[in-house]
Amino acid sequence: MTKPRFLDYFLVALQFSLFGLYLWPVSWPYALPDMVLWPAQLAMIVGLILLFAALGQIGFKISPFPRPKENTVLISWGVFGIVRHPIYSGIILFAVGMGLYQEDLYKLFISFLLFVLFYFKSSYEERNMRKFFPEYKDYQKRVGRFFPKVLRGTKP
Repeated sequence: MTKPRFLDYFLVALQFSLFGLYLWPVSWPYALPDMVLWPAQLAMIVGLILLFAALGQIGFKISPFPRPKENTVLISWGVFGIVRHPIYSGIILFAVGMGLYQEDLYKLFISFLLFVLFYFKSSYEERNMRKFFPEYKDYQKRVGRFFPKVLRGTKP
């Protein structure tokens, strides 16, 4: 991995700050119909499956920084063959699902901020990946960023 820059540290610090804010005991309650609670639970379960499957696939190659480690290969199979950033997708799905399930606007707001952060962090990460892996551009064309391509058309 090339030496992390200030932006790398800033993005990681912001990410963990948002995780902390998500866990902060603040609540902005609202009411939802009971029929929304089971899809919220499903989102949490799918999010955890994506997250842990991706972590299992990456193993010790994981880094919080948006730069690839040296002597690594591009993983484009398994959950990474479904979405390019399954860890971010899993976190987003779990956070939104939990916010819906707990009927908490605060958690939904922080989930939205996480999504925005992950969008910008992944854009930066992908610029680094294209420099490191020549095949990354083709991977971007085939696989969706946070959601499978089949759900969002054919644009990268």
